[in-house]
Amino acid sequence: MKSVKKAFLPMILLLSLSASSAVLAQPVESTDFEFTPPSFPREVGGQVFQYFLPAADGFAANVNLQIQPYEGSLEDYEALSVQQFEQLDFEMLDLARGDNELIFEYTGSMQGTEFHWFSRVLKEGNYFYVVTATALAERWDTEREALVESVDSFRL
Repeated sequence: MKSVKKAFLPMILLLSLSASSAVLAQPVESTDFEFTPPSFPREVGGQVFQYFLPAADGFAANVNLQIQPYEGSLEDYEALSVQQFEQLDFEMLDLARGDNELIFEYTGSMQGTEFHWFSRVLKEGNYFYVVTATALAERWDTEREALVESVDSFRL
């Protein structure tokens, strides 16, 4: 069972189309609303949030956060992710490494639609926080700035 979980953790990064749960339950403030999301216990893992840009060409580009409990190293996570990108025939555009952080930029086709992804993976203890921006490949140049800025703003 552990090997099955291990194999699917980086897959969540691909299919999504980092601090305590108290930090994740902070209010979302805007000029015209305020919202406090429910707290999310990171021990459970899963998708914590997903925010969308307005839909265009039949798809709403988005940014989401996944928390993945995983005992492996950042290097293990990278190797598994790269292996899965290859299996899915995704093209790796960029891979950058920092202290406890990976950045992946990649493109690929899912169900006949071409996508562009930008992901930051931050490791804290035995948890990986995966923040991923997803856009239609044809709209990446238009939506890139807003999406990357959002992904880059995530802090533990």
